[in-house]
Amino acid sequence: MLKFSLAVCLSLTLFSLSHAATYHVLPEATGTNDGTSWENAYGPSQLQSTVDTLKPGDLLLIGSGTYEGVSLKISCQGEPQNPIIIRGHNSGAGLPVLKSSWTIDDPTKGATAIQLGEKVSHLSISQVQIDGYKMGIVAHPCKTVESRNHIFFREIDIRNCRHGFYLSDCDDLSLEACRLVRYSKHGFRFEQGCDRVQLKNCVADCSEADAEWEKKTELFPFGFNINNGGTPNTQFHLEDCTAANNMMPLQKKRYKNGDGFVMEGNTQDVSLVRCKAIRNQDGGYDLKVDDISLKDCIGIGNGRQVRIWTTGTLENCYFGYGGTGLWNNGGPLSVNQCTFYKLGVAAMTDDKAKQKITLSNCVIADCTKTYKKTASGGGVILDDTLVEEADSSPSNDAKPATRPVPEWDGVGSPTAPETISGKGYQPLP
Repeated sequence: MLKFSLAVCLSLTLFSLSHAATYHVLPEATGTNDGTSWENAYGPSQLQSTVDTLKPGDLLLIGSGTYEGVSLKISCQGEPQNPIIIRGHNSGAGLPVLKSSWTIDDPTKGATAIQLGEKVSHLSISQVQIDGYKMGIVAHPCKTVESRNHIFFREIDIRNCRHGFYLSDCDDLSLEACRLVRYSKHGFRFEQGCDRVQLKNCVADCSEADAEWEKKTELFPFGFNINNGGTPNTQFHLEDCTAANNMMPLQKKRYKNGDGFVMEGNTQDVSLVRCKAIRNQDGGYDLKVDDISLKDCIGIGNGRQVRIWTTGTLENCYFGYGGTGLWNNGGPLSVNQCTFYKLGVAAMTDDKAKQKITLSNCVIADCTKTYKKTASGGGVILDDTLVEEADSSPSNDAKPATRPVPEWDGVGSPTAPETISGKGYQPLP
């Protein structure tokens, strides 16, 4: 019986492999133009038709070069053991680039590079660069199915766009080592109905600290935006992600927005580990989710390093070089072994806060004011927390329109204050 079972498994595997195909595409067709090899590759005019034919287990390789004006619509369905793979390949001149003509001077006009159909499943897209599209990768809300599922993006580099990823109704979704730079609106936006999502080593850098670009960004530039567009987004885990330079200094209103990580109110079950928010207009982290969890995270050079509207826990985090370290408008918050450095106010509770922030085993150094509250509720409890160089002078809570790049980039050990064993932020090995 065992031999029979092994034989059946082997035959099924061989059957699956025999029906999987590998296709090759280059910026110019070569040889017999049948897609079977680099010597006989399809050209870009056949890229969409090739995508349309992909079956479970198929592999599409896109070779080096620039693919002008390509817009792909993907509707293929893989299988759990036979995903469909679309992968860029360095065939001699780097990874492939999908190129279009979007500019920040006219941000609402332009093409979409890749659009996912409603029934997409078990799909992997990796090692592709996208440049000059209004929208990088889009998945609109589903109307005929509950959700797309099991989609994996790796090493997708998107630049010069309005939105990088703009996704709805994608379950069991993974984004790894994706880098978005120079966008006018949002880097990663999850509109609705995305469940069980992991983001690892992803970067959203709105301007790369280019002051001229920042004069043209649109209202509310966000790095990572888990929105509340409809059906709640749930179970998000962000690890080693960076949101930087989401700035728009020319906003006319007194309150100038622009955040690194944004989690809206109907989102559920979010954790951030080893993430960094650097030099964002307002909040490094703007978190409206109940029971939010931050561990080993860094916020530096933001207007407010972290804003938490309800409840949560913070463990081994570093907040520095800005107006406010930790702002809360709900509570309670449990904060353990965190450092607050060179801030106007280390921690504060605002008008609607009814519970307190408890700072345990923390370090507060070179801050104008240790804590502040604006209403009868709220407040801050210092539990075995070291306060250095704080005084009772009025807090410097200002958030200037522009700000310099912080003295520390969040990598390795902070330049200050000195690490104290058992208290405050402990640099990771």
